[in-house]
Parts: sequence; C-alpha cells; structure tokens
Amino acid sequence: MGFTDCLQTTLLGETLLSIHVVPGAKQSGLIEYDQWTKSLRIAVKARAEGGKANNALIYVISEILNVPKQDIEIISGQKSRTKKIKISNHDEQLIKTALKHNLE
Repeated sequence: MGFTDCLQTTLLGETLLSIHVVPGAKQSGLIEYDQWTKSLRIAVKARAEGGKANNALIYVISEILNVPKQDIEIISGQKSRTKKIKISNHDEQLIKTALKHNLE
C-alpha cells in the first residue's frame, strides 16, 4: 500500500498521521516514508527543547500539506520522536495527494 499506511481516519473524519521527527537537522522537511515503522520521517532544524521541535514540526507539516497550522495538533508523543498528528477540517484524499507530491 505504500505511504498511505501512515494515515488513519477517525470516526469524525479527521486524519491521523504517524510521524517520526528528526530534530536538530540541517534542513527542515519530509525525508521519507519508513515502511518498517509505517511512519513519515520529518526533519526539523529546531532542537528538542522547550517544545521548539514540536512547533517546528507543526510548521513543516502545514507547509508540506498546505494546511493552516491551527488545524494541526500533536495528540500523542509530545516528548517523544514518535508522534501522532491530527489534521482537522481537510479531506484525506487531498492530504494523500500532497504527501505523494512531496515524496517523489
């Protein structure tokens, strides 16, 4: 199935993303889809201290998916590199298209 394995849809129609964050990177952005952990690897320049990497992650996801930051929420893994991200008010098909475009 590919990268779509990192996506889930809630009963309310929200999309959940499985993410593995790489803080302190030289560049921010989508690195790859990890087929073993079924998660997206996203690099952020910010260090993992005081929530800076979490804020940077939300910004990077909003840029990748072209989604407003207020529609993105970290629902688990606030102090971990492995996170679940909830995206509200957006069609899952549009999210899949944006991810596919950025993974190519």
